[in-house]
Amino acid sequence: MTNTLDNLQRIEYRAVLIDGHSKRVLAIATAAGLLLPRVSIPPYTRVAESLTEAIVLRYNLRTIQLCSLPDREQFSGCAVLEIVDMQQAMCGPLSFVELDEIASNELADEERATVLRVIKGDADELGRFAQLGWLEKLLTRLGSCNDRGTRPLIRQLNQGIDFCLLSVTQATGDRVWFKAVGEPNTCEYALTIELARRFPGCMPKILATIPEWNGWITQDAGGVPLNESASIDQCERALSALAVMQKGMINDVSSLSALGAKDWTYARISMLARPFFQEALCAMQAQTSVKSKPLSDAELFQLQSATESALDEFMNTGIPETLLHGDIGHGNAIATCGGPVFLDWAETCIGHPFLCAEHLVADLARSNPMFNAIQPVLRSHYAAHWREFVRPEELKKVTALAPAIGAFAYALIAWDANHNRPDPSQAWPLIRSMLRRTKRELEQVKGVSA
Repeated sequence: MTNTLDNLQRIEYRAVLIDGHSKRVLAIATAAGLLLPRVSIPPYTRVAESLTEAIVLRYNLRTIQLCSLPDREQFSGCAVLEIVDMQQAMCGPLSFVELDEIASNELADEERATVLRVIKGDADELGRFAQLGWLEKLLTRLGSCNDRGTRPLIRQLNQGIDFCLLSVTQATGDRVWFKAVGEPNTCEYALTIELARRFPGCMPKILATIPEWNGWITQDAGGVPLNESASIDQCERALSALAVMQKGMINDVSSLSALGAKDWTYARISMLARPFFQEALCAMQAQTSVKSKPLSDAELFQLQSATESALDEFMNTGIPETLLHGDIGHGNAIATCGGPVFLDWAETCIGHPFLCAEHLVADLARSNPMFNAIQPVLRSHYAAHWREFVRPEELKKVTALAPAIGAFAYALIAWDANHNRPDPSQAWPLIRSMLRRTKRELEQVKGVSA
């Protein structure tokens, strides 16, 4: 049954596979004319990664995605890709043809015109990576082809307008990563370069930068994601390294702000708390699931008052606001033999340092039940790094409040990211869940205090 459902949910794409030298595309000859190859991918996955892997499996072709075309009625999805390795024989009845030979009903007129502009190098609105040959420029810069033409293995993980993430693995097994960013994450380029300069031991080694692409090349960090590790020592080392970075930025948060770090300071959180709770009321009233009971209006009002009071206690103890990694879970903390390494600083923020540590501890607990029982140990280990800033009793209070305030802040950030979008209610399930958790955590703190 599961396999049947997976098949029903898979998303089909028409694949425009272009040879960068001849500018011709691959087609399949049928009674209905020359058609584009098809591949299907699972939903909720990275399209570029899933597409390129599916094309390898079905057609034995290595490609990179240049762009996706906008969805259209009566058409499956359409992606434009460049063939990057023709050394192996293709699988299936494929042959190269001119674009205008593809059957007229295979591409909408606007799609065909867009593909033609990609082939000509004129599709500027689709970003700097919607051009044939850009990968060859990158490989030349890396010196990735030897005199006999041995090509590295390219694995593309993501693609978007002015955005790309891929790895390059040489025949020797050495691997590097290339990442480039566009709006709204352009600031990640400058922030990454600056943090790597200040904290080289906690960041992947930058081998080269490509400013005109907002791109950089890093050495593979090795290791495993922290949330896949079963080592308490590795978790404690990561929390210690995080504290070192945060303490190192205390006196220079203005530079982070100038480079584009987001503002999640006490002042901004306090300003947003009231409108957040107003929408939270709508979110609770809209709940239809019976798995968890929604908070009543009275309960939500009481939670707002308790949260605002706890927020004041949490924020006003003397611990300075500093660097936050806004997406520290989800595999972005790596345990390596040389120590912890932190990836993906697109969501760099300024705020209370314990918020970041709490999100890491919570992510570990979600990923591995073993860490549930040791969350207090990890929190105490991290808190010990801040003893110089606060009295022992105040530090104990901050540590106890961190789970509740961390859950509240997570909900607030999700709300802020979604409330101006066409469908802000997409964040409501998360908001409801995090507020219920905030309530439970605050009740636990009150019980401990009593």
